[in-house]
Amino acid sequence: MGNTITKCCEKLFSKPQNSFEKLSSLRKIEISEISNNNTIEKRIPLIEIKEKENENINNSKNEYQSKQFTHKITLNDFKILKTLGKGAFGKVLLVYNEELNKYFAMKILKKDFLKKNNQIAHTKIERKILEKINYPFISQLIYAFQNKEKLYMITEYMPGGEMFYHLHKEEYFKESKAKFYICEIILAIEHLHKNNIIYRDLKPENILLDENGHIKLTDFGLSKIVNDINKDRTYTICGTPEYVAPEVLTGKGYNKSVDWWSLGIVLYEMLCGYSPFREARERIDIEIYFKPIHHDNLISDIAFDLISKLIEPNCEKRLGYGILDSIEIKNHQFFKDINWKKVERKEIEPEYKPVLKKPGDVSNFDTMFTEMDPYSYKDKGKLINQLTKKNKGNSPTDGVSYENFTYIKNII
Repeated sequence: MGNTITKCCEKLFSKPQNSFEKLSSLRKIEISEISNNNTIEKRIPLIEIKEKENENINNSKNEYQSKQFTHKITLNDFKILKTLGKGAFGKVLLVYNEELNKYFAMKILKKDFLKKNNQIAHTKIERKILEKINYPFISQLIYAFQNKEKLYMITEYMPGGEMFYHLHKEEYFKESKAKFYICEIILAIEHLHKNNIIYRDLKPENILLDENGHIKLTDFGLSKIVNDINKDRTYTICGTPEYVAPEVLTGKGYNKSVDWWSLGIVLYEMLCGYSPFREARERIDIEIYFKPIHHDNLISDIAFDLISKLIEPNCEKRLGYGILDSIEIKNHQFFKDINWKKVERKEIEPEYKPVLKKPGDVSNFDTMFTEMDPYSYKDKGKLINQLTKKNKGNSPTDGVSYENFTYIKNII
């Protein structure tokens, strides 16, 4: 299984032994298995099919550029170096900008694919969120632009890689290490909720580490902006099967507490190395989420109590459901020794600091991705006579950049 194997299948959400209604429509699910020495099963979100967007993606005119650049940035300003990741809706590349002498992550999305899968609205929301939010534990948008075929979002590069990669390598984290990460994740979600944003896709693949070992949440393609985080409900069926809360699948509506359900799953997985609902990788049956979770002997009683209160199928009884939101969770005994102000100021030293041999090091990313050619076959055809000469002398990178693309000034 040296290559990514993508399976698209249809699953029926069956009726549980309670009042939940049987879903009448079939939902598409995409599952990707990635093999690199040991098999890694990459968790891909449900393909969203409920919300539709007919607006032309080229009509949006709210340009975004960080003030740190001295001129209007285009694709020519970046040297394409490595592939960092590839998901259901796009890919992420490591790029380098000579003017700033910095490395960035470039997320690339194909317009035709977004339109075909009704993802235009979600993509615009992601861009809006990244522009709006400025918080220590949330990925920062540097620039967004487009050409005729693709959308590009430039964000800060997180050389520590995905938590999914580190968790797979270590199998599980000791409790103190997991608690450190969970505290920073709680503050990130708390900040999103304060800004009326439901994240909806918390999982190890979307938690990145910076060069010092602190976390940042990334990928807001499934996020939802509501008018009132404490009152509004949303109905879109989306998320990643192992981490999605059961109320999402019923189509009856749900609120911000779906993020706290996912937090419980992530904590469980950090502590024992597997998800309590890993059955959902192969089949989506709402009854799965109502089964008692196994108390693995690697999980302390106090940690299991917190997890149980987060992974509560009755959302109204779930920790964090009410108006107090994250306060209920932060007051749990599991966090009794935590100084939340110090956590927010990054004054708590991470137990793990990524090993980085040089600027632009990609050793903390899965080689399944970093060994991929960052250019698609179609890109190569366009670039055949447009590649710049490789840098010489003391330049920090050897790479290629796009030339002579026709750009549309209406930025996403």
